[in-house]
Amino acid sequence: MAKKTQLGALLLTLTLLCGCSAAPWQAQWQAAGKANPTDESRKLMITATKMFDQADSAAKLKEAMATYQKVLEIDPGNYEALILLGNQHILLGTAYTPKRVEKRRHFADAMKFCELAMYTNPAFRQQVDSGAKPWEAADVLTAREAGAMLFWVTAVQYDFKEGMRLPGKIKNVDYLQYCLTFIERIEATAPDFGGGAVEFAKAICYYALPNSKGGDEEKGTEYMVKSMEKNPDWMFGRWARGKYFHKINNNDAARKADLEWVVGAELDAFEDPYPWRVHFQTDARSILGME
Repeated sequence: MAKKTQLGALLLTLTLLCGCSAAPWQAQWQAAGKANPTDESRKLMITATKMFDQADSAAKLKEAMATYQKVLEIDPGNYEALILLGNQHILLGTAYTPKRVEKRRHFADAMKFCELAMYTNPAFRQQVDSGAKPWEAADVLTAREAGAMLFWVTAVQYDFKEGMRLPGKIKNVDYLQYCLTFIERIEATAPDFGGGAVEFAKAICYYALPNSKGGDEEKGTEYMVKSMEKNPDWMFGRWARGKYFHKINNNDAARKADLEWVVGAELDAFEDPYPWRVHFQTDARSILGME
């Protein structure tokens, strides 16, 4: 491996390595409730989804999240509300929260909601109740829980990048291996899920992990290519490749081209949730110095 490539891998490791928390993982299953759908909770879900579909600001996003929380007050085992709150805490943390400690809180909340969504799988909950960690019980999760697994991984990786300081990143490096466990379970049960996001998350793990813990730059590049092949209808891929991948490889021209593509894209032409598309464009403009 050339020195330049080695340096890139080292810098990625130092900037992305983290865990989900400096404290040991603690089960959330005690907080999990059973599904209890009612007419009121169904109406609130419709309202919350409409609000989220129009959430182009922090205030609108928080309003949608508050409505999903009302759903859970009635129907605490509502899987869709749980994973959407996980997704929304990630977005709130990365797009609208400047302080590191507050970002970490949102990413931790995202993981909590994703775990609660996983616990709606009775076999998974039984294993965790018996002492297993979520990643140790991943083999009983199904395609139904693919979203919960992917958003859990995403929350960890955002905490790697934006939440943890270097000592915590080094201490908690094993969480990237736990991410790989979930990613591989998604691949086994829902291989077409995620529009390339699963493959991108795997690429990040391979680049960020030390070789001794399964890191592999060649595999990382391979999965980055796979990610782009799977997401022609998603804005996420070009934004993520420009923001992260080309920066790692010091390809400034390609990075600029991807981010300019994101800035010029028609928002309505893609399948990513609208609030994320807004974030991708806003972030690309910021990186390019246009805001």
